Amino acid sequence: MSRLHTAAAVTTVCALSAAALLAVPVAATGAESGIRINEVESSGGTPGDWIEFVNSSDSLVDLSGYLVKDDGDDESYTFPEGTTVAPGGYLVLDEVNDGAGEFTFGLGKDDRVRLFDASTVLVDETGWTGHAALTWGLRDADGTAEWAETAEPSKGAANVFASDDPVGGSIVINEVDSQPADWIEFYNAGDAPLDISGYEIRDNSDDHRWQFRPGTEIAAGEFLVVDEASIGLVDGVETAFRDPIGIGSADRIRLFDATQILVDDTLPWSGHAAIDGDVAAATLARCPDGEGAFVLAHSTPGAPNSCVMPDVVINEIESNGDATDWVEVVNTGSTPVDLSGWTVMDGDPVGHAGEATPLPADTIIEPGAYFVFDQPTDFVFGLGNGDTVTLRDASLGVVDEHVYVEHAAGVLARCADGSGDFVDIAVSTKGARNACGNPVRINEVESDGGSPDDWVELVNPTASTLDVSGIVVKDDDDTHSYVIPAGTTISAGAYLVIERAALGFGLGDPDAVRVFDGDLLVDSTTWGAGHATTTWGRCPDITGAFAATAESTKGVANVCAGEIAVSTWPGSAEVRVLDTAPTFLEDSSGLDVQETTDGAFLWAVDNGDGRIWKLEAHADGSFSQLAGWESGKRVRFQKDAADPDAAGPDTEGITVDGDGYVYVASERDNSTKGANENTVLKVDPEASSGDLVAQQEWDLTALLPAVGANLGMEAVQWVPDTALQGTLFDINTGAAYDSTDYAGHGDGLFFVAVEDNGHVYAFALAADGTATLVSEIAPGLAGVMALDYDSVLDVLWAVCDDGCHGQSAQITLNGTAQPGVAHFARPAGMPDINNEGFATAPASLSVDGQRPVWWFADGFASEALRVGTLPGATSENPGENPGENPGENPGEDPGGNPGGQTPPLPDTAVTDENRDSGALAVTGAELPVAAVLLALTLVVAGMIAVGRRRRTG
Repeated sequence: MSRLHTAAAVTTVCALSAAALLAVPVAATGAESGIRINEVESSGGTPGDWIEFVNSSDSLVDLSGYLVKDDGDDESYTFPEGTTVAPGGYLVLDEVNDGAGEFTFGLGKDDRVRLFDASTVLVDETGWTGHAALTWGLRDADGTAEWAETAEPSKGAANVFASDDPVGGSIVINEVDSQPADWIEFYNAGDAPLDISGYEIRDNSDDHRWQFRPGTEIAAGEFLVVDEASIGLVDGVETAFRDPIGIGSADRIRLFDATQILVDDTLPWSGHAAIDGDVAAATLARCPDGEGAFVLAHSTPGAPNSCVMPDVVINEIESNGDATDWVEVVNTGSTPVDLSGWTVMDGDPVGHAGEATPLPADTIIEPGAYFVFDQPTDFVFGLGNGDTVTLRDASLGVVDEHVYVEHAAGVLARCADGSGDFVDIAVSTKGARNACGNPVRINEVESDGGSPDDWVELVNPTASTLDVSGIVVKDDDDTHSYVIPAGTTISAGAYLVIERAALGFGLGDPDAVRVFDGDLLVDSTTWGAGHATTTWGRCPDITGAFAATAESTKGVANVCAGEIAVSTWPGSAEVRVLDTAPTFLEDSSGLDVQETTDGAFLWAVDNGDGRIWKLEAHADGSFSQLAGWESGKRVRFQKDAADPDAAGPDTEGITVDGDGYVYVASERDNSTKGANENTVLKVDPEASSGDLVAQQEWDLTALLPAVGANLGMEAVQWVPDTALQGTLFDINTGAAYDSTDYAGHGDGLFFVAVEDNGHVYAFALAADGTATLVSEIAPGLAGVMALDYDSVLDVLWAVCDDGCHGQSAQITLNGTAQPGVAHFARPAGMPDINNEGFATAPASLSVDGQRPVWWFADGFASEALRVGTLPGATSENPGENPGENPGENPGEDPGGNPGGQTPPLPDTAVTDENRDSGALAVTGAELPVAAVLLALTLVVAGMIAVGRRRRTG
């Protein structure tokens, strides 16, 4: 069960009815003792959560020794001796905040409050399944005590409910028609009739007046229409509305009460309202009724308004394949649209109500422009595999909505851009025109006489061979046209270069390259005066915007400033599935390998309910299940020790230390998924045959960057001090790590990875529960989903999932702030799936120079665990002395790299010879890493590499 403390009180506000709480008879709510729970603040009030009690009896109540608990039994508050409540009096307990307050447990989104007498007999209790917008309060309904949302917090006083505070009658101008018939609609949003005798309507002139006759009333929640023939008073004489007032094309309508006080004003407008030129169909109205400014609407006299939504539509949806989920919208109209206060929502508008951030004031989208709602800036929930995306205005009105049944293989996009149906297309164009039609893209352009002359490079960004027959290439002159010959194809991820001799025209300064599929423009790029000094290409390769490249890379992946080259996987190209039958749950996450005198063991963790597995690992990469571990064991928070039904930690990573203790990394409490809580939990895996309650916990949230709830700590890896001494850069000392600087931390450090920024952080976790940040590493990936210390190569792997197509990074520590980093593509035989776990085998499992390496994919009931290979042990440890010259003899290939490529040396340019043209393309998820320009090279037996991540909701 959740514990929502003040420091993390960003919560989901659920619009739940009173039925969501307990409706308890009076006799069961403390009637016998006279004391009852009366009001609860569970979502961070002032100064924090609080609980109010009331003495409903006519006698003094002594609370000495009474206990207060939430839904758990691990924490409680005991009333001190002499605590009393007078008849009819209130008593409030506050959550401890800055040393002040009474109770230390926080109240969660799905929680309860219980009151026990001094003999531990239950006196009263209440529970809820969602935070109230304000507070939950007790009220009497026909002799039954029921809980409901209050109209306002009333700490220490009688509860206030909406029904206890009638608003009375009210009136606003709600809709106006100025052509072809003049009429005005008024609306009473109150809960009582309103007498409007003597109220007066004026247009933009104070000389034009018309009054309601005596006895005129507008009923509660009703509409009243004044049209041209309506009879009122002008100077005391009954007169039709049309006589004093004619509503013009440039006018305004004002309403005054009987004392001549202005009640409402439409403010001036210019031009009759019209929808597609039809003035009879259009009015100016408020949406929702009675609120907001007047906008174009369909004519609905005497009925709820139906406003014309702005010409802004959902245009592209990324729910599964990028570093973050995002929703792109486009303004298809001819005027700017103010997006201030707009939000996007998924298919759970109640549960995720607090997880969408309204756009700031003065957010304007120009005609034809695009705007992207991105995660976590604009929303923190994840878009699911089958979901609803809703675009809402500042009043939560639905502007546009799209329902899809499953994740796209690429992205969901409108084709034609801005107006067509949603289709699954291969190419993401975040914030730009959709790549409808043939997905071929321009990737690099030589416009200044290359070798042998100008050329245009096209790329196939998809995972299948692409037929580009008949595709037309032009510059900025429509008479310059080249048609790609029939039968021309581009392999998946490969490039096609068209020379000037084939094009039949040269490229100028300034100029453009445009690509057409029939008459449909599918891609284009332009450049201004001055040719690029190198070439004009996408950075990063395939997915990025056009810029001057670092060097010409005709027919291979672009090289951009600060980029780390991507090489082929240094082990086998093939991988095989190990769990052909369901073995794990569907939320597979982290992996780690433990080497013992009894053999090697593979540890796995699931993030759904915090379950871990111990498996016996074999040299061929297979595994055997162990007795007692067939169903795994759940890891539980200490606070949930007495609550086996608690949702538990969102365990994303797992590691084992030198003493055999298991540690899991949790990025949130699964019972409070809207709040990021980065916690490392330590368990003894053999302490119980059932659930494992954490022996110790370290909360790293305040020491890590503030991120969205589901974008926090994704991996954890314990590394012994013997591998770090003198090689890890210590940010506290500005020098190489010295383990003696961190007393009580054990014999190793814990590396954790943050999904949101792709950085890796090393912590010393002390026995007293404190943690110290020792180092921060940027491996050059947009996010990291898995970490593993490779004892054979003496390197740290950081691995990404399908958000960057399974790339990995290998980090060689060298005692400086810039460790050696190299990037690798996933093995050619590995599908592009959501791998969140990664582990390398120790030297003891090497056979014929190869050893197993495992990947663990989220979202699969079976076929989640795969195995490939890496180079095994050699006579000379390739990771030895990594701070000296790990790049020595880089041309050798003792690991049997199937790609046969040579990774680049540190401080040297990436060239055709040291990059792998067959490697999977770098995607837009990669971040340029100028700060991590390589200082080291790859080790002799297997090259340096580290990886990246992706998220599941």
